[in-house]
Amino acid sequence: MSRPKLYLILLIILVSGCRAGGDHASVIVKLNGREIHRDEFEQFLASKMGDVNTADISDPTRSQMLDEYIKRQLVLDEAARMGLNVSNTEIEESTQDNPQIKSSVATAATREEIVRDLQVEKYYRQITMRDVRVSPEEVQQYIEKNQSRLTDRPGFLVREIRVQSREEADRLRRDVTVGKRDFASVARLHSDAPNAENNGLTRYEEGQLPAVLEKAVQQLRPGDVSPIIETNYGFHVLKLEQRIQPHAPDERRSQLDDRRAQLTEELIARRNQKAVDKELERLTSEASIQIIDSMLGFPYTGQLRHN
Repeated sequence: MSRPKLYLILLIILVSGCRAGGDHASVIVKLNGREIHRDEFEQFLASKMGDVNTADISDPTRSQMLDEYIKRQLVLDEAARMGLNVSNTEIEESTQDNPQIKSSVATAATREEIVRDLQVEKYYRQITMRDVRVSPEEVQQYIEKNQSRLTDRPGFLVREIRVQSREEADRLRRDVTVGKRDFASVARLHSDAPNAENNGLTRYEEGQLPAVLEKAVQQLRPGDVSPIIETNYGFHVLKLEQRIQPHAPDERRSQLDDRRAQLTEELIARRNQKAVDKELERLTSEASIQIIDSMLGFPYTGQLRHN
């Protein structure tokens, strides 16, 4: 073999070794024996955080998002095992009502994230939630349990973000005001209030909220975002979506029917969410998950360090 060819082969081996070393150095999780690299997680993070610079994301939020990424990957692996795929038609249909996504769908990274999210939704819809049923008796019991919500009293629809530090509350408030991020999405991703699963939205009657929160809401116009409010539960940011006024007598019957329908849909949504939570618990409990702290770049405080 000629010396130039020998040098070329050695160079190729050296470059390949460096690349392999670089890839190995970026492994942050081993999931069921498969390596997850930092750039994969960063791509997921960027897609979920919108216009927020990923460098500005707090360590607790990164831990929460890493948990979400791992759970999503477990669902994706299960969907692939069952042969669930997403067609181009489904991708196009999912982007029609979202101009921002539609304009960026040409980028490979964005398209990949859209496809993955659609696969997860398809798995939940066709596998996890396919056997969820609600009987007429259960609907009636739920309506009776929430009878106070059928009354026709003044109130308001409010979205809430609740976190445990003023620093995080201030950052999230800037995101939804200055940064123009969607309040509902931020509430779903970051709020630790029970209504986060409903995008932070709750209907309250006058007098139902703690006094300090109700006082803040009363000063808002629909669409306004409150200052940060501290309570024993944490730090709150509120957005008033709508003020609710009592209806005239001839409108009350149709309004009552609408609210009964909403309560029925709410019960079904809760059952669906319960099924999803149970499936995620099963997948994570059965998975081999190894968090490689030294490669993360932030202190992991998530909930998946179990094996």
